[in-house]
Amino acid sequence: MALSACNVVSNPSFETGILNPWHASAVDVAKISNGTTAYSGNYFLNLQTAVGNRGNTISQSLKHLKPRSKYDFSVQVQMPSPSGSSYCSVYVYAGRNATVGAIASAQLFSFGEWTEVTGSYIARRDHDILNIVAACDSEDSSVTGNVLIDNISLTSGQCVWASD
Repeated sequence: MALSACNVVSNPSFETGILNPWHASAVDVAKISNGTTAYSGNYFLNLQTAVGNRGNTISQSLKHLKPRSKYDFSVQVQMPSPSGSSYCSVYVYAGRNATVGAIASAQLFSFGEWTEVTGSYIARRDHDILNIVAACDSEDSSVTGNVLIDNISLTSGQCVWASD
């Protein structure tokens, strides 16, 4: 699936092979990987979760948003293989407050399957921060998990779509 030119997210599928312009909440937890595991294309993000069943985040500054416009969000996520985690959660929000800026969330219970997480967002100003958090739950609080991320999309219904 090709991502739309209407997408306000830069490097949405990590096909540049680098993390930029995304920023991770901790050093060395966000690694760009390539191979057949990718949802589409050649690259995807492998986000390691934090110990103690806490999450790590990737964030990106968004610009040129249209205030009061609705944006549709989607992302493909996967819990790659059993690693001691019972399940993983993905939370997506805009801004600095996960409650006020909530866009989407999902819990992943199946290993090795891509899952689409969708939601919507109404821009409050012409710029904001998109945050994607991944956390895995385990009885052993010293275990970290991983969540694969690919094909991030945030598009406005007011966008003029180009024909294929």
